[in-house]
Amino acid sequence: MERDISVKVLTMTTVDPWSSCEIQKAQLEDPAIKPILDKKLNSADQPSWQEIAPESPATKRYWALWESLHLKDGVLYRKWESDDGNSFRWQLILPKSRIPEVLRETHDSSSGGHFGVMKTLSKTRAILLGSTSC
Repeated sequence: MERDISVKVLTMTTVDPWSSCEIQKAQLEDPAIKPILDKKLNSADQPSWQEIAPESPATKRYWALWESLHLKDGVLYRKWESDDGNSFRWQLILPKSRIPEVLRETHDSSSGGHFGVMKTLSKTRAILLGSTSC
């Protein structure tokens, strides 16, 4: 009597959903962010209003922020300056597809929404606003 004792190898690959590559991919899939990100990737010059006029209201809002939008590792961020201008933070331009994930993390995690609205809001801001750099 022969027994099959073969071993199957299971290979798991994990992709960090918050890697620069994955965030850029999500930004390029977002119809409001894609036109601005494409322009930033291909030119330092702000597109004319005529180029942006046919786009969505959200894209037009990003266009209005052109000077404060910057690329870091191919990902679009807003440079959020302090009132006194002495410091700033990098605010990720969050693709719409990622909003539920951020809200779930800030509310449903063990340190999430059980501490009230202000704590949840503070945690959400901390996730979306990076560390001070200046």
